[in-house]
Amino acid sequence: MALVLLLSGCVAERLRADAQERLRAGDYEAALDSLEAGQKEHPDSALLRSGTLSARNEALSRLLTEAAAERALGRLDAAEALLKRALRFDTGGKRVEALLADVAVERRQRQALAQAESLAAQQPQAALLVINTALKDNPRQADLLALKRRLEAQQRQSQTKAMQQGLNEARPISLDFRDANLRTVLDVVSRNSGINFVLDKDVRADVRVSVYLRSARLEDAIDLITSTHGLAKKLLDGQTMLIYPNTPEKQREYQEQVIRVFHLASAEAKGAAAFLRSMLKLKEPFVDERSNMLALRETPENIELAERLLALYDTPEPEVVLELEVIEVRSSRLLDLGVKFPDTLSLTPLGPTGAAGGITAGNIESLTRNNVSLSFGGVLLNFKREIGDFNTLANPRIRARNKEKAKVLVGDKVPVVTTTTGQGGFVADSVNYLDVGLKLEVEPTIFADDEVAIKVGLEVSSVSREVRSTNGTLAYQIGTRNANTTLRLRDGETQLLAGLISREERISASRLPGLGDLPVAGRLFSSQRDDNTKTELVLAVTPRIVRNLRIPDAAQAELWVGTESATRLRAVGGRAPAVEAPTSPDKPATAPAAAASRPEGQGGISPIPGPGGPSLRPPAPGLESPPVAPTVNPLTLSWRAPAEAKVGEVFELSLMLNSLTTLRGAPVTLAYNKAMVEVVGVEEGDYFRQGGQKTHFTHQTDAAAGRVQAGVLRETLQGTPGQGSVLTLKLKALAPGVAEFHLASFDGVVVGVAPVASPRLAPHKLQVKAP
Repeated sequence: MALVLLLSGCVAERLRADAQERLRAGDYEAALDSLEAGQKEHPDSALLRSGTLSARNEALSRLLTEAAAERALGRLDAAEALLKRALRFDTGGKRVEALLADVAVERRQRQALAQAESLAAQQPQAALLVINTALKDNPRQADLLALKRRLEAQQRQSQTKAMQQGLNEARPISLDFRDANLRTVLDVVSRNSGINFVLDKDVRADVRVSVYLRSARLEDAIDLITSTHGLAKKLLDGQTMLIYPNTPEKQREYQEQVIRVFHLASAEAKGAAAFLRSMLKLKEPFVDERSNMLALRETPENIELAERLLALYDTPEPEVVLELEVIEVRSSRLLDLGVKFPDTLSLTPLGPTGAAGGITAGNIESLTRNNVSLSFGGVLLNFKREIGDFNTLANPRIRARNKEKAKVLVGDKVPVVTTTTGQGGFVADSVNYLDVGLKLEVEPTIFADDEVAIKVGLEVSSVSREVRSTNGTLAYQIGTRNANTTLRLRDGETQLLAGLISREERISASRLPGLGDLPVAGRLFSSQRDDNTKTELVLAVTPRIVRNLRIPDAAQAELWVGTESATRLRAVGGRAPAVEAPTSPDKPATAPAAAASRPEGQGGISPIPGPGGPSLRPPAPGLESPPVAPTVNPLTLSWRAPAEAKVGEVFELSLMLNSLTTLRGAPVTLAYNKAMVEVVGVEEGDYFRQGGQKTHFTHQTDAAAGRVQAGVLRETLQGTPGQGSVLTLKLKALAPGVAEFHLASFDGVVVGVAPVASPRLAPHKLQVKAP
């Protein structure tokens, strides 16, 4: 039996070793088959049973790892094949089946991504519908989310542009109506301009209009007519306008509402809400102090005004670096010179020889001069002189925010033990600590003219001596010097605070009586000690402003917001913009019609071509419309990057900008294939730093979504034209294939003007090759 057991153990060892070799070679199925066959022949072998479980787990782990790698590289067929192999090793089958379902979902989403990309150029709405349907299976698919954000950004830009265009009819118009019916005026304008009007049922039929306009914009003319007769208008599209009574009920019915969420960077959301309520007629804003967020639900006009006001309010706190230099200059002079004679004489009686116990009442009679001990000190010659100069220097630098205190302590904490005795003899000790050394407190107030008011509190303390109480408690005598003042300095100006002087002069002498008091010879019979100590404390303060208050120019600080009842952003002076030249040769400007007296209730309109309208008179000689110049996009973007790279290689990709307008900054969002490349660094370009200007550059990389968000803004309010790089990405190639880089958004910041949207930029494709 022992021989049989021995042979069985050897077979089990051999089978398990053979299975391990096959596992290392990747032949997982053969390894498991051999172990299961051996286990059937030797059902009692614990070694084979544990080897089977271990082989099953190891094979499953390796196959799942290989499938995840293939899936990350986009090879879904290979990943699916590996997962199907892993089904045999998954005892429950649930884990592998879930991964197979994920692969199937990703396959469908990749097909939806390809379909959406083919529809994106011509049918963006259909592309968004395909994306939203595909995201229901997996809402975190990075490529679909990136395409969705890009399409939504493009859609928003086109909608914003369409909203800003107003009516399609931009030619000037001349009106001459006296006490005419409103419907008659609008009918004449509609027939001669092609603009449609829809009147609310509550607009009174007896509204009479008197208007005399020459060469006015059509939209401004209608605005004047409605505002002066208790009416309001709403633009439905480029050719249709709704007229309704200007009452609160009708405003709630027809005015569009916009929800806008503001995430404030520096200001508190609670204070910003109070600021907006005091400036505008707003509904109660929602304030989230946790995330410093402010949300508004208002009309587009109020939202636009709130955005402009918050841009002025949400400014970073000023900060200053205070360069402090504390110098303690100490000088000491010690002179100890002279002869110090003995100043004491002691007589000590001694007992007789052989007497025990010293002097007693019995042997005091035998006391003689031989039994008296005489002692006195020796003569000491003092020749000592000491000169000391000490400089104690502290040079801290403190960065402090506006109107916030900053403290510096350079020194020690001296323990002071306090003993408390309670009832029953209970004794308890408590330890308190005193700050001893250099203690400095500053509180800066930064002004807009680059001056800083600084409250300075300086205290220099040291332990003079130890004091011990009668019950043994140890205390310390602290010597201290304080200075408190308020300074107002310019940026970079240095101010010295001096004059904190401590002077000690001590003179002590030891003389023989009589002889030591002689005028000159007395120095031979005396010793004199002169000790002089002088200490001066000097404080130097230099403020250097890191960030100051930004003073906006007139274009930003002054907003014309219309009237109390009709709040909206207006031009300077509340006036309508001037009439611009015609934008196309098929819509030339008309000469104003000559005004003529007409009977009551009649009016006229200058001839404007339109559906059913009169023909246009030819322009007078010399008044022909100038030729229209072709539209030139003020911004052009391009990529600067290599065409190919190898796996493991680090390369750079730059976004280049060529601008004909003056830009102050720009927020940028880039998307990339996270499975192909990895972002290892983001650097600011040289475009906005032209002329040596300082900029603020921020960036954030979302590796999970494959996106890079960056923003750059010049500190000055002036922009700059020209060409250069906006930002540069340092990338590392991860896997072979074609890596694509997309520009998700780019909004150029122009001072006092709405952001300038960038033109469409084709994605950059980079071929990643195997090493």
